[in-house]
This record gives sequence, C-alpha cells and structure tokens, in this order.
Amino acid sequence: MGLWDEVEEAEASEEEAGNPYLTDAARGLALITQLLPQSKQYTEADRTAHHLDTLLDTRLIATVRSLGLKTLELSRQLEKASDQIMEYKKMRLLSGKTVIGLGGQFSAGKSSFINSRLETCAQEIVLPEDQNPTTSIPTYIVGGTTEEIYAYCGSAAVPLDKDAMQALTHAFYQAYGIGFSRFVGNIVIHTPALGGELAQKVVFLDTPGYNKADTDTHETLKDEHLAAQQLKAVDYLIWLVDISNGIVQERDLEFFQKVPPDTPLLIVFNKADKKREEDCRNIVEESRRILAQRGRNVFGVTAYSSRDGREFLGQTMVRDFLLQAARSAAQKKDMEAYLDHLILPIRQSFDAAMKGAKDRQYSLGDDLFHAKDILATKSLAFLYNRAIQHRRRLAEDRGKFHWISKEICKDMRDLRKH
Repeated sequence: MGLWDEVEEAEASEEEAGNPYLTDAARGLALITQLLPQSKQYTEADRTAHHLDTLLDTRLIATVRSLGLKTLELSRQLEKASDQIMEYKKMRLLSGKTVIGLGGQFSAGKSSFINSRLETCAQEIVLPEDQNPTTSIPTYIVGGTTEEIYAYCGSAAVPLDKDAMQALTHAFYQAYGIGFSRFVGNIVIHTPALGGELAQKVVFLDTPGYNKADTDTHETLKDEHLAAQQLKAVDYLIWLVDISNGIVQERDLEFFQKVPPDTPLLIVFNKADKKREEDCRNIVEESRRILAQRGRNVFGVTAYSSRDGREFLGQTMVRDFLLQAARSAAQKKDMEAYLDHLILPIRQSFDAAMKGAKDRQYSLGDDLFHAKDILATKSLAFLYNRAIQHRRRLAEDRGKFHWISKEICKDMRDLRKH
C-alpha cells in the first residue's frame, strides 16, 4: 500500500467514526425506514414512463420497418431517448444541460476527479470517495445556490443530509449489512461548488465502478450493467483509469462498445502524480495507439492527478473537454423537441412512401387495362395485386405510427406535469 492509499484510508476511517448514521444504530434504522417504503411506490408517472419506454424502444421501430429506413441508427437514437426518459424525475434538472458521465473500474478515482474540478475548499469533499463497489449509487451533481441532497427512491425524492449520503454510499453495508443500491435509483447533489460556466450548462454523473475481470461476482457484474445503462444516455463521457494499472485495459475497451460511438470520449489516467513523467507519457501514447488500432475515436487521452487538480504532459484536454461540453448545451434540444426531430422525418417518409405506392398501383392498373398479350396481362396482374397489398400494409403501418406519435405526445405532456 502506497502513502496516498494510507492517507485516503485514514481519512475514510476518521469520517466513518464521526458519522452518526454509522455509530448510532437508531439513526441508521431511521434512515432505512425513511428510504425503504418510498422505493416500493409505483405511481401513475412511473406507468407513463414505462409505457413511453415501450413505445420508443419497441413499437415505433416495428412500424417503420416497411419503409426500408436505416433502422439501426434510428433504433439507437430512440433507445438513448428512452433511457433519458426513464430518468423523468430529473428531467427538469437536466433540461438544457450537457450530462457528462464519469465511468471506470472501481478505485479509478471518479469521485475524487469530480471533487477536484469543483470550486470548493480542500477540506470539504462533495462526493463520497473510496466507495464500496457493492453499495455505490449513480450520483448527479448539479449547480445550485445552496447545497441540497436527494435520494430518488421509486417516485419519491427523499431529502438527505451530508452524513446520510456519506453513510448510504460508503460504509452502511459494512456497519449493518444493508446496501441501498438496490432501491435507491440515484442521488442528486445540488451544490454551489459547481460554479462558473459549468453551473448553468453541465451536469456530472458519477457511476458505479466495477472490479477487474478476475474478481467478477454477481454484484460486480450488476454494477457494470448499471453503469452501462446510465452511461448510454450521457452526452459526454470521461473514462477514468488508475495509471498504476498501466495502459488502457481490455475490459475498458469492451465497455466502450456499449457506449454510442458518437458520444465524445475523454480517457483520463488518474493518479498520475504516482508515476514519473516519462512513464505517464509512455502509458498515454501506447493507449492512444491501441485505441487507434481498435478504431475507437476519442477526444483525447491524458494523464491527470485528482489529488493535485492538474493535468500532466503539458496538456489541457480536461479543461478543453469540459468547455466543449458546456458550449454544446446551447445546441441541446429538450426531450420533446428531440423526439419531434426524430419523428418528423418518419412522418415525411410515410407520406412519400404512400404517394409512391399509390402512383405505382395506378400506373400498373393503367398498364394492365391496356395490356393485349396474355402473358403480359398475367405478370401485370400479379404485380398489381402485390402493389395493392404493399399499399395496404403501408397504410396500416402509417395508422399505427400516427397513433404511437399521439401517444408519445400525450405521455410527454403527462410527464411534464410531475
């Protein structure tokens, strides 16, 4: 164990010793009873969100197959929209802002990286660090005038104090044998520490880490799945790697395949102050080579120290990446506008396809009427019959599409009320 690890462990032990939810069993039980009932509530808004999820993920795609469109790309876009809609409880918080996801293996330093980018004093840690991999909970960090913390359980947003957040995301499992990640969907932290241009335009999402492949467990694989589900919906992705592990790992490369290829990706080798600059340079350059060889486009690869809050090798990639993310918020559509952007071309394609099918049917009918040769008449009759069937199928699919479009609009209006 290195000096840094010893310091982090000592700080974590001191924090646990003073946490009333960990030292006072009555306070711990009160926290459990505050959160558990909320997680079992299933409201009308939940039903609406799940109905909308089905419409986008399954039924809409099924109706457009007869158009011969490039459904793979459309399916990916609809899936991303669906993933974001399932976070409907936070839609107002995320509207008009760029969501920057933080991913990586356990102990890569995701939380400490975010803390290093916040405008806060060194003594005040906004996010709990050194989390147990089986109890970590996806956490949003948004700008705010005062610090407020909420746990989203089912349909309820339960207010927490900082001690409660630190307890349920850190050492509650060790103290009481209960992990909250099963019934707390997200934590949202409003903090003035996220200041400047980032406060109005960016939201950070800290996701669960997972262990190395040789330590796979059911809980680890669940954390990896949860992280993948969350990160598929982000606008930008920062991937943290502990530089002590060397170059980018195969497990990381496999994870990148689960993320949409058009999501801007920055790979950060964290804890770079543990290595000589020459070693940092070799790790960064070799990782760039591997990524290029695999055909994975990235914004950049850099070395960084969360402890010192600085980038190595004369790079400014972290700053540049965050500024680009902040500036892209102005182009980000809200969810209703984004869905309109996806649905309008489909509607236009149906109209064009119906006109084409109608014209082809009439043209074949005219040819059939004027045909004089018996073989030509049989061939034209067969094609005419197929044209009629095709037009009917298109009409049915267009009718389903119009119904689904209306349902999507209705569900979105209903969600906006909650």
